[in-house]
Amino acid sequence: MAELPLPKKVFIVVDPSQDNAIALDRALVTAQNYAKSDDGTQPSLHVFLAVDMDNTDTSAKNEKVRRHRDWFTKTVMEPLDQSGFEWDMELSWSSDWYGSIQKAAEACSAELILFPMAKKLSASTLIFNESVWRLLRTAPCPVLIVKPDSSSQRKKVLTAVNFQSHKPAYAELNDRVISRGRWMAGVYGAEMHVVNAYEDSLNYPDRTKLTNSTGVDSANIHVQSGDADEVISAVADKVDADIVVLGVRNRNSRWRGNTLEKIITKVNCDILAIHQS
Repeated sequence: MAELPLPKKVFIVVDPSQDNAIALDRALVTAQNYAKSDDGTQPSLHVFLAVDMDNTDTSAKNEKVRRHRDWFTKTVMEPLDQSGFEWDMELSWSSDWYGSIQKAAEACSAELILFPMAKKLSASTLIFNESVWRLLRTAPCPVLIVKPDSSSQRKKVLTAVNFQSHKPAYAELNDRVISRGRWMAGVYGAEMHVVNAYEDSLNYPDRTKLTNSTGVDSANIHVQSGDADEVISAVADKVDADIVVLGVRNRNSRWRGNTLEKIITKVNCDILAIHQS
C-alpha cells in the first residue's frame, strides 16, 4: 500500500463572522506536530478569509459582521507569525462561500483544505447547502471539517472502510483512507481504530484481512452490522474518537449523499474526507 505524501500546502478557511478561527487553530497544531516528524516537513499555510453568507446573519444589527483590526491581529496574524511557518492570505467577498473555497484551493494547489463548521449540528439541523456537498465531492484534495468544541489534539483516530466490496474503486479508496489515518495517528502519536459496517451477513468483512491490511491490532478493529452512519457514529462515541477519516466517492452531479450527510450530522468530532484519486 503506497503511503500518501504529507500535505505541504495547507488551505485554511477563516470566517470573520465567527468568534474563533477554529480551522486555523487546528491547522497550526497539526502543522507543528508533523513539522517535528522524521522528514522535517515544513508546510506552507494559505489563509482564506471569507464570510459564509448562507449561514450568517448579515444584517447591520449583527455585530459580528464588523471586525476591528484587533480581532484580525490577535485571532489570525499573531498565531501565524508565531508559528514560524511560511504563510500568505487572501480575502474573498463572494456570495458563494464554498464555491470560492474550491476555486481558490485549486488556484494555490492546496493539498489539504480545513474549513470550520458554523455550529454544532443535530439530526434536525442541517445547515449545509448544496455547494458544500459539491466541495466535498469534487475538492482537489482531502477536506478536514473542523467542528466546534472538538479537541485540537488527537488521541483516537477512527478510520472508516468498506472491505466487503470487491470493486477496484472501493479498494483504492480504502487504501487512501488507511494511509491518511496512519499519517494522522503518527502525527499526533494517537491510537488508530478501524470501523467497517456491513448490512448483509453473507457479505461479512474479513477481520483477518482488515488486520493485515491496516496494521491495526485486532482489538481496535470494529466490524458491526447496520447502516454505515449508525455504526460509524456509535463506534466513534464508544472509542471517544477525536477525528473520523472516511472516503468520499467523486461525483459530477447529485452532490448530496444521504450516508455522508448523516455521518457528518451524527459524529461529534472532526471529519477528514478523503477522495478518490
